[in-house]
Amino acid sequence: MPTSTKHKRRILITLRRLGTGGIERATLTLANAMAAEGHEVHLLVLKGQPERLPGPVVIVHCRDLDREQRWGIKGMSWHLLSRLALTPLMPGSGFVWQGMRCSQAFEAFITDTEARYGHFDLILIRGQGAFELLWKFHDPRAWLVVEAVTGRFSGRLSAWLTRCLYQRHKVICVSQGVERELALYLEKHGTRLAECRVIHNAVPIHQLGKMAKEPCQPEIPRPYLVHVGRLVPVKKQTLLLDAYAKARELGLSLPLVIIGDGSERRALEALANQLNIRESVHFLGALENPYPWMANATAFVLSSRFEGLGLVLIEALALGTQCVATDVPGGIREVLVEEQRRLLASPNADSLATKLCEAVDTPVVVRPEWAERFAEQRIVSAFIDLIPASSQT
Repeated sequence: MPTSTKHKRRILITLRRLGTGGIERATLTLANAMAAEGHEVHLLVLKGQPERLPGPVVIVHCRDLDREQRWGIKGMSWHLLSRLALTPLMPGSGFVWQGMRCSQAFEAFITDTEARYGHFDLILIRGQGAFELLWKFHDPRAWLVVEAVTGRFSGRLSAWLTRCLYQRHKVICVSQGVERELALYLEKHGTRLAECRVIHNAVPIHQLGKMAKEPCQPEIPRPYLVHVGRLVPVKKQTLLLDAYAKARELGLSLPLVIIGDGSERRALEALANQLNIRESVHFLGALENPYPWMANATAFVLSSRFEGLGLVLIEALALGTQCVATDVPGGIREVLVEEQRRLLASPNADSLATKLCEAVDTPVVVRPEWAERFAEQRIVSAFIDLIPASSQT
């Protein structure tokens, strides 16, 4: 049941871009789920136009604060000074000078938006790209949502840069694994947070089930294995192909379907040729709806170097598909629990190949409650609980 209007909250979610990656999918899911619970949700995109949009009830704002802060003589002078003098003198500090003016512009945006719509109860800033633009913005309603500890600073200024980004901010980590990684990193650089919580990303379980019933085009004969993800180094699809080739040597006959695109696609296709598995590997490219293939697969396979949470694993479980994954830092062990842990592989080709064969020979029966832990209503409630009871809409 939607939240009653008595408990309606006004929420602002901010991110740098709204593309097709995991952060963006998680943001759209959260915004739509909050709106479905009766809250007024605003989504601010800081760069470009959205490639995907939330539901019609969510209010979308597109404001390129970085470009706007260069307008006028004062803004352009500051931009040139920081770019041509300050940043060369202090390598890595570009976001500091950029963020000073963007943070002011963000405060002005909030003031203007509240004058039109009313007071925000909760402000969420997602992803390091947004943190850097808004690092100087401090407000008791604001939380940084950390998906992964990326873009770590190094060199003589690393401690100062890290403190600029995180010092005295409230932080939400999407997994306990990310929380541990962040704590170690911040301790190393002498940085203290105002507060830290763990709230997982939500998965629209009911919606996924509906999307999974749509026809597969192109249709791949069952049975098969499937992998969905951006074809980029951190997802380590080279390991996936090496392991798949070894699994075929061990007797695996199922084809492998790879859904996604990215900078590594040509190299991966060349590697598949080199390993003599090209005829058994189907590169389908990026698909708007990969869920029919995921639902029909014998197993979903993930070979990442790191996963903040492993959203795609939750999606596979929600569709009743067992998962084979590399046991790497992040949130994978929070997603794959109980018997599913049997199919966790060490991050090498031999171990992953063995687990691929094991998934086919002795599959795991997926239990609905494994995915239900990440249901939208539960996650929305966790975010709403961040708002003090005394806060008024």
